[in-house]
Amino acid sequence: MPTYLSGPNPPLRLEPDEVQVWRIALEDAGLPGDARVELLAEAYAYLTAEERERAARMRAGAPRDEFVAGRGCLRWLLGAVVGVRPECVELELGPHGKPELAAGGVWFNVAHSRGMVLIAVSRAGEVGVDVEWVDAAIEAREIAEGSFHPLDVARIAGAAAGSERAAEFYRCWTRKEAVAKADGRGLTLALAGFATGADDMSEQTVEVPGVPEPFFVRGIEVGSGHLGALAATRAGVAVRLMDLAPAKG
Repeated sequence: MPTYLSGPNPPLRLEPDEVQVWRIALEDAGLPGDARVELLAEAYAYLTAEERERAARMRAGAPRDEFVAGRGCLRWLLGAVVGVRPECVELELGPHGKPELAAGGVWFNVAHSRGMVLIAVSRAGEVGVDVEWVDAAIEAREIAEGSFHPLDVARIAGAAAGSERAAEFYRCWTRKEAVAKADGRGLTLALAGFATGADDMSEQTVEVPGVPEPFFVRGIEVGSGHLGALAATRAGVAVRLMDLAPAKG
């Protein structure tokens, strides 16, 4: 059952040993038109003036909608966790430019692709999340050879050409980006420097050269033609995937 976005946000229980990944489906990813409009209106209401100006500068359509849904729903979720109104949640930029909760104690990350938004929130340390729409026509092997670790390239090359190889590519890519976002440096991190171990959905330990502690990475089944991944800095945390929908009316 989905949790419903609403004005007076109720307390949200976030355990110290779990990561909650909230899924927000837009447009062809799941929400009917009226519900999509309602969710975007609610999310927009939680944005700060600066965030509204930022949204206004974006191209109308998917880029703006995904930003509004991601940032507005993030504010609602964080407010529900820490007990403040969404618009009063104070965010700041970390050392590498990654948004952080100014008060600390709760970590989060947001990703979006082709109408799918994922928001990870955690009390168990830093997290990174990624989601990608799977393009079966992508030149997976060629792209991987130019920017992935040799073990990842071999795994992708070993998959059957077409949809199977594309899926393997995106399994690797989403896990790499999740690690890069958990680290905080994003895609400035050398993706070819580490392998992701994308063989199955179980938790994998990923060592990144120059980073003293490992990341713990797993795939997330998000549906709607997308693949997702989560990276955490703590091993063995429980991962809960939940849906956030417009206010129930």
